[in-house]
Amino acid sequence: MYQALPFGPVTLPTGPIFAMLAVFLGLETAGRFGRRLGLRTDDVWNTGLLALLAGLIVARLWNVLQFWYVYSAEPTLIVSLRPSGFSLWPGLVAAVIAAYAYMLRHALSPRKIAASFAVGFLMAAGILAVSDYLTGAIQGLPSDLPWARPYFGEMQHPAALYRAVGYLLSIVFVWLASDPQRPGRTIWLVGLSTGVVLMVADAFGSNLPVTGSFRTGQMVGLALALISAAALAIGEFRAARQPQPVEAAPAAVEGSPAVDSAEGG
Repeated sequence: MYQALPFGPVTLPTGPIFAMLAVFLGLETAGRFGRRLGLRTDDVWNTGLLALLAGLIVARLWNVLQFWYVYSAEPTLIVSLRPSGFSLWPGLVAAVIAAYAYMLRHALSPRKIAASFAVGFLMAAGILAVSDYLTGAIQGLPSDLPWARPYFGEMQHPAALYRAVGYLLSIVFVWLASDPQRPGRTIWLVGLSTGVVLMVADAFGSNLPVTGSFRTGQMVGLALALISAAALAIGEFRAARQPQPVEAAPAAVEGSPAVDSAEGG
């Protein structure tokens, strides 16, 4: 497909370009949604950038230490930034710790920050799905539908674009259905949307991981959708049982009929 994109006289790899675009648009979306929750855009951006920086550094160092016998033989590989040169889980843990430390230092609400990043995740995931389509990382099942796309001479479902469209539509859904006073609800709405997108879009993928007889993405999507739907139902039940505030009766104003009748009595 398109492993590289031409920009005038320069040709750049598609994956890294779209990864940077996903980070930028994801943080921008998170910052805009954060304003609905009463957060400053700078606080959302700073939290995200600090988490990203900490995560990348730890993920890289962890990989270097883990495979030191390789890097010691060829030290130049240490500065070779390849996707396989990062350890996911150590980097993710470091990112969460760095973000939480920043929130504590600046007295930010972790739930509001998490809700903002959840919406930003949908945007970033949509951009990365477009990258998966362009690079052929996700291929589709054979199809003769009008919107099928050619891949090495075979017409296929654009499964990655199904993901992209699903994630972008989810942003609209979450934005409309969310309640600024209940950021936890936003997180579960994002979980529900993500689960539905994975269940539907991954059904048309041909080279996706499989667990048993089912595609792994669909199984993860089903579990995520069920958990999120249950959490939303519990949240609505609790909100319905909370006592509603009783409005105080308006105070009588001197000169009103009620006051005049009382004085006359």
